[in-house]
Amino acid sequence: MSRICFVADDLTGASDVLALAHRLGLSAILLLNGDDAGLGADHDVVGLATPARSLSGDALRATVRDAASSLAPLAPAVLLYKVCSTFDSSPTTGSIGAALETLLEGQPDHGPVPVIPAQPAFGRYTAFSQHFARAGEQVYRLDRHPIMSCHPSTPMDESDLRLVLSGQLTGTPDIPGLALPDLAPERLDRAWARHRSATPMAFIVDALDEVHLRDVGRQLLADVHRPALVAGSGGMMTGLGLALGGSPIPQPEQRWSTGPVLAVSASASATTAAQIDHAIEHGWVELPLITEARDVGVDDTTVQRLIHELTAGRSVIVHTARGPHDPRVASDRPLPPSVAGQALAALVRAAVQRGLTRDVAVLGGDTSTHTLLNLGVRSLRVAEQFVVGAPVCAADSDSVLAGCRILLKGGQVGGPDVLTAFAGKTRPNTPPPATAPDQETP
Repeated sequence: MSRICFVADDLTGASDVLALAHRLGLSAILLLNGDDAGLGADHDVVGLATPARSLSGDALRATVRDAASSLAPLAPAVLLYKVCSTFDSSPTTGSIGAALETLLEGQPDHGPVPVIPAQPAFGRYTAFSQHFARAGEQVYRLDRHPIMSCHPSTPMDESDLRLVLSGQLTGTPDIPGLALPDLAPERLDRAWARHRSATPMAFIVDALDEVHLRDVGRQLLADVHRPALVAGSGGMMTGLGLALGGSPIPQPEQRWSTGPVLAVSASASATTAAQIDHAIEHGWVELPLITEARDVGVDDTTVQRLIHELTAGRSVIVHTARGPHDPRVASDRPLPPSVAGQALAALVRAAVQRGLTRDVAVLGGDTSTHTLLNLGVRSLRVAEQFVVGAPVCAADSDSVLAGCRILLKGGQVGGPDVLTAFAGKTRPNTPPPATAPDQETP
């Protein structure tokens, strides 16, 4: 079995890739520290979660460089730089272009890197390099998406990913696209070879379904360069898994919560705000975290209120924002993800170490890595397939969260009832994962 490694630009997105690999029967582990790469030696898929999406400049480049170097001894056939399926990035924050330039420094002879953010099972599609994403029951062009067009840190004002990526690369080069007609089986080999031998640093790849992703996965696994580099969403993990012959495996029964749930959120997404609203309407207690960049600590009053509510058997949601229009998001001094992660981790530690909860939800991609690192988490494995993009994970035995059910959920993932379902005994009202396409004979 060819090993696949991935560097993820945030933790919740990384857990999505982990879940997709697990669902296709691949042995997968997610690491939070590159020094622990040896833990992946016996796995088909090894991921390393980083906070790259929230970083800029030299900090981002150093993070990507160190992550790739840490995974190199595992000799992967493919190295995936995992990005959000809505291409969350900008020239100054979480730059995908800067990450690709950094990866190519280590492989100067690699040639152009394919970039494929489509994730059809999650309602993300690319056609003629124009990117589309579902919101509710509708699919929108990226620059008209009700959430991504006004994202608080990386608003998307362009749907043509060739232009978005070009603006993040040195010199703003012309970026080509491998379009839908060239994905036809009789044309793909030649089109792929043409793009891989061209001069631009990268090219955008269209995809509308998992057959497209699988066929791209086959091209990557056949690449003469090792590792073959690719930037893409969790959909690309699906494509690689299918190309390796993976197929959906039976899933264990869902475990239910054993007491009150503690959810901590640093997501400003309208989707997360709706989930917070739903939880509060169903009896959860909210604890808004009022803190500024200069004030790292969590006050004793908040800790004591948290302990009181959980002791009384009430589930609690602690948040740094309740939607994109929350004044805390619009502040001139927004809370950096590293500071928010430290504060949220302190509250989780206070609750778990007192035995007040064994069910913890961590919401928000940019902050989740910082939160779990502050809780001593070294690695994660999938325990339950919960909803698309949000598995329930188990942490290593040395961490504060050992033995806990951990729901990792990105800002735009899940339906309104995802938190109450995690706390209760019902399945969330969200679409199931797409099934694998019929396998062709190679």
